[in-house]
Amino acid sequence: MDANRRSISCAATIAMLLAALAAAPARAQDTGVLLLTDLEQIPLKAYAEMMNAGVLKLAHGSTRDIPTINVFRSIRTSLTGWRPVSVLVASNELFTSEYAERRLLPIALRPIAVSTLGVRVADLERPERIAELHQAIRKPEGGDDAYFFLVLTSGGLTRYYPFRIRQAGQQ
Repeated sequence: MDANRRSISCAATIAMLLAALAAAPARAQDTGVLLLTDLEQIPLKAYAEMMNAGVLKLAHGSTRDIPTINVFRSIRTSLTGWRPVSVLVASNELFTSEYAERRLLPIALRPIAVSTLGVRVADLERPERIAELHQAIRKPEGGDDAYFFLVLTSGGLTRYYPFRIRQAGQQ
């Protein structure tokens, strides 16, 4: 009888462990869009959408969810049906004015898995080019006013995943 109770107890423990693992919070890889730096993989949780007035509005997440990094390496996307098309550089004025300065940067895509793409942005790999982009959008000091948006499309929908890059020498 003891052996039978132990096997039932063991089975119950395994079932509870599996249920706890299934209910675990989402990991970085589960978010669908990862920003890769030299040291870490940062999930891009927030995204914005373009309003009819020509300004962006955060549709998911908040400004606290927008990471600021020192070094950009690449981006990895695994959102089925969503395709990266470019990176948009703009100041925070894009959230309030349709006349905000902005630049579109080309990207290169590399398939990694069935629904996972690596996104390379050559313009963001050199600190001097990042400084030029900050100047181009009239934010030479960079910091929290300059945004870089990964632009993803699916059908007629477009999402803008924001992140910030500090200029070399800034803390």
